[in-house]
Amino acid sequence: MASLQKLQFIILLAVLQKIEAYYGIVSVQYDNGQGSREYCIMYDSSQYELPTKLEQAAYKPLADLTPSVLCSDTKLSSLEGHVAAVMRGNCTFTEKGLHAQQAKAEGVLVVSETGVTTPSFNESIQIDIPIVLLDKKDFQDLLIQGSSPEVALYSPQPPQWDYNMIVIWLMATGTLAIGGFWAGLMGYKQHKREKRHERRDGQGRYQNVNNGESSESDEEESEETEAVTITPPIVICWVLMIMVLLLLLFFFYSPVVYVVIALYCIGAWSGMHTTLLPVVDFAIPCKERLPLIPVFQKRPTVTSAILWLGCGAFVLTWFFYRKESFAWILLDILGICFCISVLKVVRLPNFKTCVLLLSLLFVYDVFFVFITPHFTKTGESVMVKVATGGESASEQIPVLLTVPRLCHSVFSVCNVYSMLGFGDILVPGLLVGFCHTYDLKVKSPRIYYITSVIAYGVGLIITFVALTLMQTGQPALLYLVPCTVLSTLAVAVCRKEVSELWNGGPRVRQETESHPPSSVTLQSTDGEQVNEALSEDTPSPPNPQSQDHVEK
Repeated sequence: MASLQKLQFIILLAVLQKIEAYYGIVSVQYDNGQGSREYCIMYDSSQYELPTKLEQAAYKPLADLTPSVLCSDTKLSSLEGHVAAVMRGNCTFTEKGLHAQQAKAEGVLVVSETGVTTPSFNESIQIDIPIVLLDKKDFQDLLIQGSSPEVALYSPQPPQWDYNMIVIWLMATGTLAIGGFWAGLMGYKQHKREKRHERRDGQGRYQNVNNGESSESDEEESEETEAVTITPPIVICWVLMIMVLLLLLFFFYSPVVYVVIALYCIGAWSGMHTTLLPVVDFAIPCKERLPLIPVFQKRPTVTSAILWLGCGAFVLTWFFYRKESFAWILLDILGICFCISVLKVVRLPNFKTCVLLLSLLFVYDVFFVFITPHFTKTGESVMVKVATGGESASEQIPVLLTVPRLCHSVFSVCNVYSMLGFGDILVPGLLVGFCHTYDLKVKSPRIYYITSVIAYGVGLIITFVALTLMQTGQPALLYLVPCTVLSTLAVAVCRKEVSELWNGGPRVRQETESHPPSSVTLQSTDGEQVNEALSEDTPSPPNPQSQDHVEK
């Protein structure tokens, strides 16, 4: 399970920013008095700039050339004064545009059966007419509404502010706060368990002499606190693997995206079960266990098995309905559970590793969003191309929180979503989890945890402000990393704990050296095993008389 979650975490970090897309509107009017209707289109604003108001756009007759794809083998008569509707596929958007332009068309409406994405073009070839994408369902609705349709293409300015930003802020900050809090508790629990093991190793491990096995409570505790600790070499390897995965998605998107979706489904299934199991166990206590099932590490309780099946049904529901209008709700629930479960398992040992990981991913995020457009043929950033899927993709990577626009506008027909990548939650969340663990180690009033959570919330607000002002997708880590790292460092400076924070808490390690073992396992004269827990704060040596019983 830990190895699988490592792989899933690497995949999640490959997408770290909001998605940028160019949406527009096709207004349709009919000659039979049926009025007008509007549908959402997508286009590349660098290829052609659509007018921002309907009054500035002229209605042109629609020439229905479907099922033609308008490629090299298509024979065309004059399309002068018409907008041609053709099917997507078989050749590039550039080739379709050239054929339509030679036939004197006023534009091309490309009908897509596999979803609507941003088209890309060869910038070395000049095309002077708009090439836009329309979903096939909308095109079929367009045709049955009336005869002799005329279309006008325009792209209104979307509202600068939308209430969905508040929803995303609450989901992201809440997920980070809950995941970081839980991660801190588990990290501190693992820290104490490691101290107990060190003490036991100093005097030898005591086992049940009847069957030679450790106690069941020890096994359950070991499984419960199992974690993946990230060291600096692992950080460097992870970042390199993330870059390789991103480039694979950029060059071979269609096959790789299905691998990502499959792994995400498995991870979301496990993550949802991990996140909800403590809640279910608290609400419905159950000690009845089933026989060992291969997907579980130990015999599951009845409630755990039922919950596991329920989570699987939830994931399958999202998978089969992932392209429906309501799928974003299912995706967000899965995403929140998955992020919390990853934060619970993945752990950073010290602030030094936190700074290394966040700094490398900060550079990675900025580079692949802002620098790569200067190297790609289409001038599109590698990150945006992977996030949107490109012109030939019918699937998008699901590792993000999505919320549709909540403010009513003409743009509402596009069902435009605001999106935040899981990486923008997980990467700062690892720092928050470390801060909470450190708070518990040094017995502070959770000052580091609270500060880092507040800093994340402020950084996310700054991200939204930058998005609103620049009207383009932003790499959120550009703002989140400085806010969280610098605020945590500022608290350490004020508390004069920079050295301790940097190394993960040497004070605790010094205390560990001075404490004897916290517990010993004794055996009474009648052969019954007894566990005696000793206080960590007030240690006492083992009873010599009881020790004699153990030796006997």
